[in-house]
Amino acid sequence: MERIKTVGLIINPVAGIGGPAGLKGSDGEQIQKIALQRGAVRQSGKRAETALNQIKGCAENIRILCAPGEMGEEILRNSGFSYRVAGTTGEITVPEDTERIAAQMKDSVDILLFAGGDGTARNIYNAVGDSVPVIGIPAGVKIHSGVFAINPSAAGKVLEAFITASKISCRMAEVIDLDEEQYRNGRIGDTLYGYMPVPSIGAGMQNPKAASHNGENDLEGICAEIRDMMAQQPGDTVYIMGAGSTVQAVESFLGIDGTLLGLDVLKDGKLIAKDVTAEELVKITASEKCRLVLTAIGGQGHIFGRGNQQLKPDVIRNIGIDNIWIVAAASKIYSLPQQTLLVDTGDASLDEQLAGYHQVIVGWQERLVCRVM
Repeated sequence: MERIKTVGLIINPVAGIGGPAGLKGSDGEQIQKIALQRGAVRQSGKRAETALNQIKGCAENIRILCAPGEMGEEILRNSGFSYRVAGTTGEITVPEDTERIAAQMKDSVDILLFAGGDGTARNIYNAVGDSVPVIGIPAGVKIHSGVFAINPSAAGKVLEAFITASKISCRMAEVIDLDEEQYRNGRIGDTLYGYMPVPSIGAGMQNPKAASHNGENDLEGICAEIRDMMAQQPGDTVYIMGAGSTVQAVESFLGIDGTLLGLDVLKDGKLIAKDVTAEELVKITASEKCRLVLTAIGGQGHIFGRGNQQLKPDVIRNIGIDNIWIVAAASKIYSLPQQTLLVDTGDASLDEQLAGYHQVIVGWQERLVCRVM
């Protein structure tokens, strides 16, 4: 008879709300307030539900120990899972709640499942160290740490394997975070805080973000190719320029003072909107013929869902899948597992539409064909 396993569940209810609002993070009550004023919607609970749906087939073999209220209890009330609540919170949840509840759970659970971003992972690490295996459900803006699954469904599948297997080995994965204030000012400086064990199961867990090392010739070739491709488009085409150093290099090549970590909008060779929000992009893409230029996250391969949450599903649909140009140095592509690119838009049907094989611009008149999943 299989031993019943106890899963700890902690959800950061405000994780990721700063992304669509163009705030490049969600840390701090003031940032959260601004995000909500800009129309941000809380998504971490929904993403946790997506993960839990993957383990409903083995519900009788698990018990869930969850945080109270919107930090876990709310999504379990009508789920069919057996659960009990650990700890208490105030009316407004804060990072200290995560740390306190995780510390209460660590000696009572076989694995800890949490939804959030790098800040949440850091809070979990502060509380439990490397004493218990974890699986992170990606729900934040910054998701550079290696303790996260590649998407919520993958988190559930990794958890299911952990629950049903008689023995699972774990590997140590990095907990990385950065200063959001510096990040908003275009300075990226990841700090390694420690390591936590994660299940070693297939390709469900993501790699930590890796720094990009684009060669000068790689960038020049990519920039020249985008310039030539733009010259062949109708004059009224609007270009949405994604985040990252590769796309910023393209903007600089075109004489545009672009945003490193935000999204910009170009038309007729000019910058018409800088560091735009999701709602601004919804309006622009609904009325203009658009092309999207974006790159992959180094070491991870995500092209959607990591640091560019302004590209909401309705924005991507407005643009059209055939109007997406992916750019990346060949060295970045070859460093990815199986040279695979990842999407995590939060919309399963759109993720399926984006999946398949797509060309990546790696130089002047140079392409690589990569699988997207």
